[in-house]
Amino acid sequence: MKKFVIFVCALAIATSALAGQSKPKASYDGIVEKYDASTRTLTVKRKDKQGEFVISDTSEVLDGGKKADASALSVGRKVDLDFVMDGSKKIIQKVKVSGPAAAK
Repeated sequence: MKKFVIFVCALAIATSALAGQSKPKASYDGIVEKYDASTRTLTVKRKDKQGEFVISDTSEVLDGGKKADASALSVGRKVDLDFVMDGSKKIIQKVKVSGPAAAK
């Protein structure tokens, strides 16, 4: 019985230690190519590469250093973003928008 209690305590400690770990953060920058408000998907182009990211309810959008909403993510604007991986999805934590929108 004593060994079982020790095992359960060790398991509880290991589980709580793993639960406290956060997902590694990464960053990406480029120009907004497209923002789909219905799927909350942001497509960012950098040189000859393209990244696809998801805006969540906890994502922070900053436009010129001020808090903004996703409407600031218009085509042609420069973005610098921090994201975490959730499976195969790239979830935006913070996106900084700068520069003017592309002329139509």
